[in-house]
Amino acid sequence: MNIWLVRDLEPIPTDPGDRRLMRAGMLAEALARRGHATTWFTSSFDHYQKRHRTDRDRTITPEPNLTIEVFRGRGYRRNVSLGRIAHNSGFAERWRRFADASAVLPDILVTDIPTTEAADAVVRFAAARGIPTVLSIRDLWPDFFVDYLPAPLRPLASPFVAPLDRQARYAAGHATSLLGISDDYLDWGRAKGGRPANELDRVFPLGYAARQRPDADAIAAFRDKLGLGDKTIIGFVGSWGRTYDLELVRSAAASLAPRGDLAFVIAGDKDTQPALRDALGRLPNVVLAGWLSADEIALLASASAIGLLPYQPNAPQGLPNKVFEYMAYGAYQLATLEGEIVRFYAETGAGQAVGRDLAAAIPAALPLALDPQQRAARIARFERLYSADAVYGEMVDHIERVGGIGRL
Repeated sequence: MNIWLVRDLEPIPTDPGDRRLMRAGMLAEALARRGHATTWFTSSFDHYQKRHRTDRDRTITPEPNLTIEVFRGRGYRRNVSLGRIAHNSGFAERWRRFADASAVLPDILVTDIPTTEAADAVVRFAAARGIPTVLSIRDLWPDFFVDYLPAPLRPLASPFVAPLDRQARYAAGHATSLLGISDDYLDWGRAKGGRPANELDRVFPLGYAARQRPDADAIAAFRDKLGLGDKTIIGFVGSWGRTYDLELVRSAAASLAPRGDLAFVIAGDKDTQPALRDALGRLPNVVLAGWLSADEIALLASASAIGLLPYQPNAPQGLPNKVFEYMAYGAYQLATLEGEIVRFYAETGAGQAVGRDLAAAIPAALPLALDPQQRAARIARFERLYSADAVYGEMVDHIERVGGIGRL
């Protein structure tokens, strides 16, 4: 089939620095390797490093059957901002112009929320032409936006949020197939679109493409590089965005500083929060690792006894990608989230939801975290159920089915 995948704001295979691919990238590769002519549409703006990949439109062909159309985008400085909404709207409009001018249309279109702008454009375009669509719900946009605005601005948010809500409702209500990264996300999409359950609506977790797991020598060298010796590592891998509560991690590290056997290794874009960076840097048991390559992430997750998921109380995440990233390498997880992650941990043994007291939860979790048999069991379960091969192989099967039904 000829498949179009419309998803901005993710790393692409040609980005520098050995960046790991996320959902759209892994799905695009899986589709192409199945033999489908796959076109992935994205923008020039690197959401995570806040820079442009190119100053013009580009077409990239990283492997057979996969073309990446990169549209020059405006970009933005802050994740929650009018600039980001303008960028998203511009990308959706640029895609719409490309699609309208295309002589050859796809057999099926695949897109995501976020963003609502692109999802609305894709589903409207497809509906007008009788093309089947698959819409994946990955974040609960725009329902959680108001929580991240400064209090004085919240009463003024409605004129900006209401159009995004209408876009989400249309896309979720008119997509041929609705996917959720979890049961709760699928239920949210069905409610948003006012659609009853049907056999083409499915749950596909985010999945994760694990690198080859580092051996003992590589992990030892990584520890030495960070000056950690044989200390038990408590790790964090992620951006320093507003949904994370890294102050909670700082407080826990400060409380546990008298213990000489623990070290907190915190990766991510530390320079975005200089005051917090400096406060963490003053603690004797904290190492600020900065941005890590995909191989370095594998090393940190493999070396960590515990992987932290320190989210703010109002964070919208249900089962974030970090769950599967840590699980791939066996790190035991401590999360501050509630809801479906509690059920996930109960079913998989991958970790536990611990509320806000990380300083107490970390020592209590060490017996499970340091048990080599338990670690091996977490990795085995990941490989069986949540690896990229398992998740995206089934997702390609589903897209083939939806595309086949749409062409009957």
